[in-house]
Amino acid sequence: MEVALIKPQGFCSGVTLAVKTAKKAKEENPEKNIYILGMLAHNQILIDDLTKEGFITLSGNEFEEINKLNKGDVLVFTAHGHDSKLDEIAKEKGLITYDATCFKVKDNLNKIKEEVRSGHQVIYIGQQGHKEANAALAVSKNVSLYDTKLLINYYLITDESPLVINQTTLNFYELHKYHEDILRHFPKARIENEICNATRLRQEAILKIENDTDLIVIVGHQKSSNTNKLYDIALANYPNAQVIMVNKLDELKEINIEGKRKAAVGSGASTPQYIVDEIYNYLVNK
Repeated sequence: MEVALIKPQGFCSGVTLAVKTAKKAKEENPEKNIYILGMLAHNQILIDDLTKEGFITLSGNEFEEINKLNKGDVLVFTAHGHDSKLDEIAKEKGLITYDATCFKVKDNLNKIKEEVRSGHQVIYIGQQGHKEANAALAVSKNVSLYDTKLLINYYLITDESPLVINQTTLNFYELHKYHEDILRHFPKARIENEICNATRLRQEAILKIENDTDLIVIVGHQKSSNTNKLYDIALANYPNAQVIMVNKLDELKEINIEGKRKAAVGSGASTPQYIVDEIYNYLVNK
């Protein structure tokens, strides 16, 4: 089978930094357990690899999990951002903390805090329940979620010129329609497009797949927002291709791809490169 790799591949800079931060915590505290408050990044293979290295992922309610820890325990906050109240609890409990928040997410959170301090409201475009969105909403009651499926209750907004900001991993090509909807209600709204470069470049690359490609494989975890957006874009733009999303090679092997001649393989920003390589090599030999 002819196979093309859709670039960029591998971890984005935010995930790379998060992994380095976790490993720094381990190096600096060799005798201690290293706890990670949730999935460091949204890829189960990555989490499994970290578990093999001795990291402990706390997967329950963040506030309940942090309260189980004891003075001197080492805690890593994930790449997605977190409620600042968790920082306060960690300090009160005497935990040793490392912040692996993606620099782009952190920048967004700082912009939101500045707007709130200035007396403005913020409309945050994101996915309900996603950790990045939760962190933004936790900043203040003056941050309102514009859910990409449920939209927003505009009666919550009394500011004539609210800041409009977004989750960094949304569909770059759909964001404008949310902006247009908001501007119809608030013509003076201040729009900031905060899709991160890693997400945007991957989405742009999907649209450059050759039209005669009959199999598109998106590699990543179902909890990964940016991976799901790649899948959605491929599905919408290549109706004649078989489009599938898998987390690992074993999942691909269970899918019937017989008769396919030309494949393209893309991956999310938190997908380990070696997983993509395994899938690429498997398809090349089909």
